[in-house]
Amino acid sequence: MKRRIAVFANGWNNLGIAQALKGIQEVTDKQNIDIFLFLSFAAFSHPESRQKGEDSIFYLSDYKNFDGAIVFSNMLNTGNNPDNISKLLVANDVPSVSIGVPLDGLSYVGIDNYKGMFEMVDHLVKEHHIKNPAFFAGTKEHPDSNERLDATRKALSTNGIELKDENIRYTNWEYITSIKYAMELTKRENPPDAFICANDNIAIAVCIGLRDHGFSVPKDFIVTGFDKISFASTFYPSITTVYQDFEKIGYIAAWQLIEKIEGTAKPEKVVVSSSFVKNESCGCMSESEGDSYRKDFCINAYMKEMENIIFQSQETDMINSIFNCSNYPDFKKSLMNYYKYNRTFADKDFYFILDSEAKNSFIDASFKGTKQFSDYMDCLVGIKGKKIFSKEHFPRQDLIPDFDDKAKPSVYTFTPLHYDDYIFGYIVVKDAVDFLIDTTLNHYMIQINGNLEQYRKNCKLDEMNKTLLNISNTDQLTGLNNRFGMEQNGIPLLEKANARNQKCAVVFVDINRMKYINDNFGHLQGDLAIRTVSSALLTEMPKNWIGIRYGGDEFIALGVCNDEKAVQKYIKKLTDNLTKQVSSMQLSYPLTASCGYIITDPESSNTIIDYINQADNLMYIRKQEAHKSESK
Repeated sequence: MKRRIAVFANGWNNLGIAQALKGIQEVTDKQNIDIFLFLSFAAFSHPESRQKGEDSIFYLSDYKNFDGAIVFSNMLNTGNNPDNISKLLVANDVPSVSIGVPLDGLSYVGIDNYKGMFEMVDHLVKEHHIKNPAFFAGTKEHPDSNERLDATRKALSTNGIELKDENIRYTNWEYITSIKYAMELTKRENPPDAFICANDNIAIAVCIGLRDHGFSVPKDFIVTGFDKISFASTFYPSITTVYQDFEKIGYIAAWQLIEKIEGTAKPEKVVVSSSFVKNESCGCMSESEGDSYRKDFCINAYMKEMENIIFQSQETDMINSIFNCSNYPDFKKSLMNYYKYNRTFADKDFYFILDSEAKNSFIDASFKGTKQFSDYMDCLVGIKGKKIFSKEHFPRQDLIPDFDDKAKPSVYTFTPLHYDDYIFGYIVVKDAVDFLIDTTLNHYMIQINGNLEQYRKNCKLDEMNKTLLNISNTDQLTGLNNRFGMEQNGIPLLEKANARNQKCAVVFVDINRMKYINDNFGHLQGDLAIRTVSSALLTEMPKNWIGIRYGGDEFIALGVCNDEKAVQKYIKKLTDNLTKQVSSMQLSYPLTASCGYIITDPESSNTIIDYINQADNLMYIRKQEAHKSESK
């Protein structure tokens, strides 16, 4: 059996993950190993419940099913995921490597945040003469952010400059927060002369905020970042930053893991150095030098825009296909039809998998949901090459239905389907690294999760409407259809039968001496009499017929019937049932009912009221006969 390794990561650092996967695959492809990438898009700005829903993907599979694991521990930036994952890996004796943060029981590949940051800050002091810098950190607990902060302090201190506490801001890696803090500091009497940021995204946010308020970088303020993301080179001004060679990091981590799997592991701690990259935002690169990157970016921008328009069109089709559904069979059929004609991920193998337990929330809107994956899954849509299929109820530990163990080594990316911390299932895409780089995967997951929750809301609304309609259709005393229910259910039944050239039976039932019961025994006993007759009518009524309370003590049974003898048999069973109930109840008064019926003619223009009147006339004859019989 082909070996497989699990990789745990957060998709917001998409470029770092993609570069690291390239390095990992240089090793795993040669070793004929599949990569199962479990990817969360949880962010600090998300509510905790949404973070848990995203991070649920880390706990989808039993870890013992993998030959090894790589944990991007410095990127799993919500909850206690690094520690929880490492404990499970150790408990299941799975050879594992941590990238970024040392974890007990795991080999370690570290990133030297310190060296590159120290060199960059030292450069800012000696070449650009900064004296009052601000540092924009990520979160207070994040190890990478803290190491970069320590390096900044040390580089400044070495040059006789203090990093003031009031110039340190914790942005939680958030765009808006970074802009807000930058604006606050520029309004001070003694504003900073440089913004040293814990990553490039924060640096870009600061540059945008400064520009929007009339400032120029690097003329008015120097701004630096960290990570060397692609936008660092194409942004204006290009961001002075620190480069981490994630491809090299991934390559080293993969070889370290192979050695652990094969029992030939060497030293378990390796640190990969970082390097300082000069760009426009500190004034070290001219605009003409930076333009070469931006020209390539602009050339590709049009193509990307066209791809986005196509993707958005497909998203609209997906929204319509799901929003128009309010029951599970239609939802499943619509989903299959959508993916039959829309390949969001081009020719990639793709699986839309629903948790078998969570499926209840798609069938019954009153089902609240589940917060843990159950033991079985349902693949609603599977795309494998040109084949499109579905597969019900397969074991969760299989992860992918009909998995091809003999295919060439690949990367299978798993992302969660959920609403807040309620789990729906997961999506799998084969070899989807390009869709991770250009954020298509992230946007798709945001869209599909929103669509699924909207579908559930549609189901709930439809269920509420049906309940309200049922209340308005139903006689509260008997549970039979009332007059409005007859219009909603009885008339369509007759019209449908006529269209199919089918006959119907219209049975009219009337309680004998109802006024006598009410006058002599009270209305409570009168209500009991009505419920007793309606019970007999419903109990003996053939399948797919409907019962109607037409008036105070008048009832109708309506249904398709081509055999007059069957109607007579029903009436006999109804009256026998009523006799039996009356006998067991030991009532103080006689309780009987008279019945009349008519068989409809599909070619006639008679309405349901016409047939009811005819059945009523026949019932009246029976009632007169009953009264004469009782008086003798």
